[in-house]
Amino acid sequence: MPQIVEINLRLPSLRVKDEHGGEPKNINNSDVRFTKHVELDSIPKAGELLTMSADSGLTFSCEVIQTNWHESKNIFVVACRFERRSISPGEYQAISNSADWLTKPLL
Repeated sequence: MPQIVEINLRLPSLRVKDEHGGEPKNINNSDVRFTKHVELDSIPKAGELLTMSADSGLTFSCEVIQTNWHESKNIFVVACRFERRSISPGEYQAISNSADWLTKPLL
């Protein structure tokens, strides 16, 4: 039976070159999560890979870290991390600018 879950995605930090030739800018994502509600056929388990998408047509894989029932939201929250250890500036922009991914600061 399909189930709506909340994906809580951690993206790797990255370095972006300055357009004007200045010092590269560091984007630290350790204190930020990207969330999205999706419908899945079953509740994923730790270690499974999920294919996610952004508005721009970008698709990417993320690894499930853990899945927990969140009583106050009445939904399963699936903690995931970007499958690769690094992310390109284009991929980062596609996810962070996507209307269906919400940026949530942890602090």
